[in-house]
Amino acid sequence: MPILDAEILWRPAALLSNATPAQNGGRMASTQLISGVKNNLFPDVSQAERLAGSVKWRKAFIHVASAQDAALMNVRVFLDALTPAGDFVTFTPGTTTDTEDQISGRPYGIGTLHAALTAGATEVPVICEHNATYASLQPFRVGDLIRVADRPSTGGAGNEEWVAVIAVSYGADFATLTITPALANAYGTADTLVSSVHLVTEIVATCDGITKTSAAGNFDSVTLGNLVAHNKGAIEDAWTLTFTSATTFGVAGQTVGALAAAGSTAADYAPINPVTGTPYFTLKALSWSGIWAANDQLRLATHPAALPIWYRREVPAGTVSLANDYASLAIQGESA
Repeated sequence: MPILDAEILWRPAALLSNATPAQNGGRMASTQLISGVKNNLFPDVSQAERLAGSVKWRKAFIHVASAQDAALMNVRVFLDALTPAGDFVTFTPGTTTDTEDQISGRPYGIGTLHAALTAGATEVPVICEHNATYASLQPFRVGDLIRVADRPSTGGAGNEEWVAVIAVSYGADFATLTITPALANAYGTADTLVSSVHLVTEIVATCDGITKTSAAGNFDSVTLGNLVAHNKGAIEDAWTLTFTSATTFGVAGQTVGALAAAGSTAADYAPINPVTGTPYFTLKALSWSGIWAANDQLRLATHPAALPIWYRREVPAGTVSLANDYASLAIQGESA
């Protein structure tokens, strides 16, 4: 079955701090970010912040919380709306564990047309919010895929095209993007948005880091299906399986601690994530061979079916107050 829209969820990071970058971000939390809920990601902007200006970072995860373990493939992530207030938002890809002080990726952004375009155009002039700042951020770069659209990301009336950037020139008021192929449609300045697109090959839960400490025990993780991390239940954790006899073992996660359910080489092992009610991972009985002994260990790591994203919100000095401000990030992908 294909992955459903309702199975793609936004989740916050486990750590949150405005003052200490090393305490902001980290692993994915189990709670859900509900669209349209006030302050579900960023806090209110105080009067002092509006007058002086500020930059805040927040990390979120796009979680493919599907009961199917299929990958979401050919993923495109992009901003699909301008903030209605005087602030602006860009986003930067993160890692499953990084904190604000470890952000190292490049930004992606959104803008409007500086001038109307006719069909066949190969240059796209883009006004970014507060272009002088955006020029230093460089949200549009050579090699980018960009989305040019005068319709919502979810469909409806209007046009949408995906083209590649082959040259970029940042000016004082707008950036000029040279593209290929030429645009198939004409676009006006009133309702056209231009977004740089973050491309991801796939989002799927994975296992790796498999090592064993045993004189004669063997573990086959190569055969398909022997060890599976599940999209809905997998978390970012390092697991240690410690044998208590020749056939039984206990399991502990670096983050979640010791699990109540022990395992046996004679049966499939699928410990349940209590938050989702589904397994963190499944380890097939067929994967065990050789002779295991008490105190032997197997180590593995699981990674969730989630894409970590850093949102950067900048409030320029002197920004006017506006209620109900928001940012909008869209994702498109394919599933089997």
